[in-house]
Amino acid sequence: MNVNVVITGHVDHGKSTLIGRLLYDSDSIKEGRVEEIQKIAEEYKKHFEFAYFLDSFDDELKEERTIDTTGVMFKGKNLYVITDVPGHKEFIKNMLTGASHADVAVLVVAADQGVQEQTGRHAFLIHMLGVQKLLVVINKLDAVGYAEAAFEAMREKVGLLLGSLGYRDVRCIPASAVEGDNIYKRSQNTAWYSGPTLIEALDSIELDKETRPPRFVVQDAYSVDGERVVVGRVESGSLRQGDEIVFQPSGERGRIEKIKVYPDDIYGAETGDSVGIVCGCAPMRGDVGGPAGAPPKATTRFLGQAVLLDGLSAGETLELRCGTRRVRCMVEEMREKIDSETGAVIETQPRHIGEHEAATLVFATEPLVVERFADIPALGRFILVRGKNIAAGVVLGTTA
Repeated sequence: MNVNVVITGHVDHGKSTLIGRLLYDSDSIKEGRVEEIQKIAEEYKKHFEFAYFLDSFDDELKEERTIDTTGVMFKGKNLYVITDVPGHKEFIKNMLTGASHADVAVLVVAADQGVQEQTGRHAFLIHMLGVQKLLVVINKLDAVGYAEAAFEAMREKVGLLLGSLGYRDVRCIPASAVEGDNIYKRSQNTAWYSGPTLIEALDSIELDKETRPPRFVVQDAYSVDGERVVVGRVESGSLRQGDEIVFQPSGERGRIEKIKVYPDDIYGAETGDSVGIVCGCAPMRGDVGGPAGAPPKATTRFLGQAVLLDGLSAGETLELRCGTRRVRCMVEEMREKIDSETGAVIETQPRHIGEHEAATLVFATEPLVVERFADIPALGRFILVRGKNIAAGVVLGTTA
């Protein structure tokens, strides 16, 4: 089973080091990579760091910070796709990108620094993006002498933060990523701790079974050997030859005659598959297809929650992107301004939302298909564009 994990937390709390340690201890580092990193570190007059397994050396090793999201894989009981995201406020867009496809989140909190600004903001974003499965690593325990009292105090503070967002009974793991304590191997320095290591906790997580209706997001259409082939991605459910399919917002309807993965035809396609279909109709880019018995529905108004990368005012018109659809939209109503560190409502019916603030908004749009994030995540995420991306958010309801 593949499991997508996002590692989050305040800058310099040890996220990249934690992942580097997992890679190293699970023998997932390519032969010769350790020596290569040691050589580069010496060139830049740096001490060897496990975080360097993830960093882009030309820029990030010099700056000693993670600028973009970084994805790596390693094996435990499952195959894990791990994303390391930046902790700096100015890179919050990349954090949203990294967290948007996560099945599980790991929040890293340094024992010697505690809950910081980005700790709260990342926890809120994880919650907003609908990631329900969360682990906490209380890192850098070596900096406080592996004291049980320090761990318990930090666990209580983190528990209060996460409890305010609705998380309950979140497992906290005492660790030192740089020393390897309780990441992949159990530590003798924390004899007072009887819980799982991080890899054991990850291996014990069970993902929810797929129960969502089929949704096929159209990327484009091509003429191939005289046939119109509609290409796209199955974002939920499955498709089979013979299925009757309805596309919205175009209203096109047909029956799946062929499912193509070059150079062959296949009988069926599952969630995550990118395929071409021949269906005897002419949907367009941005359409979403689904079965006649549970078709997608187009809307021109929905309720969403977003984190702003720039200011936004009520009544403003801009571009909204969801799936492959691009439409004009208007911010019809600003219902709530939200503290993006705690999730608390700080103002109702505001007229303006500032940079790095969050809000609950009602959008009036050109016709498009969106779904509640809780139902179909791939169609429940959107971005707002005014020249460049200014917000990322999730759909709370398809009727506002």
